Amino acid sequence: MTIDRIRAFNRFYTRKIGLTTNRFLKSEYSLVQARLLFELNRTEPTCAVDLVRKFGLSADYVSKIVSKFETQGLVTRTPSPGDARKQILVPTAAGRRVDRELKQRSNAHIARMIADLPPGEIRKLTEAMKTIEGILDPDRAPSQLVAFRSHRPGDIGTVIHRHGVLYAREYGFNHEFDAYVALGMARFIQAITPREHLWIAEIRGRFVGSVAIVRCDDRTAQLRWLIVEPAQRGRGIGRQLVAEAIRFAREANYRTALLWTIDFLHCARRLYAEAGFHLTETKGNHVWGRELIEECWQLELFATGENITPD
Repeated sequence: MTIDRIRAFNRFYTRKIGLTTNRFLKSEYSLVQARLLFELNRTEPTCAVDLVRKFGLSADYVSKIVSKFETQGLVTRTPSPGDARKQILVPTAAGRRVDRELKQRSNAHIARMIADLPPGEIRKLTEAMKTIEGILDPDRAPSQLVAFRSHRPGDIGTVIHRHGVLYAREYGFNHEFDAYVALGMARFIQAITPREHLWIAEIRGRFVGSVAIVRCDDRTAQLRWLIVEPAQRGRGIGRQLVAEAIRFAREANYRTALLWTIDFLHCARRLYAEAGFHLTETKGNHVWGRELIEECWQLELFATGENITPD
């Protein structure tokens, strides 16, 4: 009885949201193709093997889809910074445009579907969806809200550890990067001021991300130590952390916020650009066991002539 009911709901819902045809919402892409393009536009640099693992698809099938994307100019391949045997899939401007168009089609379709529903019914609908997700996948469900809090004892070690592990695994950084993060965080926490802050993002009490605002001088703040756990990327956590850091920097009356990043951190760079930062400086360096291009991005926190509270 339970299985029959779930199957009946599956048939109803897939028909209702337009997933019973070969093309996603009358586009030239299948549902799987649209989903993979969505993933490539919203996660950290991804390899084809990551898509295979995440979606349980065959390697041949993913390879064919990626080849189609390449032919259409939607993605490019670049060597993985952490493993030269792998190639990272990076959306092009055309790939981002197609992704936006597909998202707009999906949004319009859903808007039409609920247009005649009263607000109370819409709330009941979305709460029911949260309930289903919470039961079937509690770690990913929207009902498991991301909590943002100030740092507590022990958090500094966690942030250092996760930076070291993830940057070694994803980009091939060596132990020197651990020391770089540890030294910077030690200086920060030993002399932290009211105009500085470290945020921790958690889901059900588990660390999923961090970011900090560090004072450079009276006018300038630096955004540092932005990180999001791989399993939680694509949920908007990084975007929320950046927004919270910018809000704090404005309230602390800094005039400018800056940050340093690396040219191959594509998703982070996209977050910074969306938040209003712009690239101001680049420099090549051999550090943390490899050659890389460091980038400085800056954001003017107040428009020219805008009133600000005196320091």
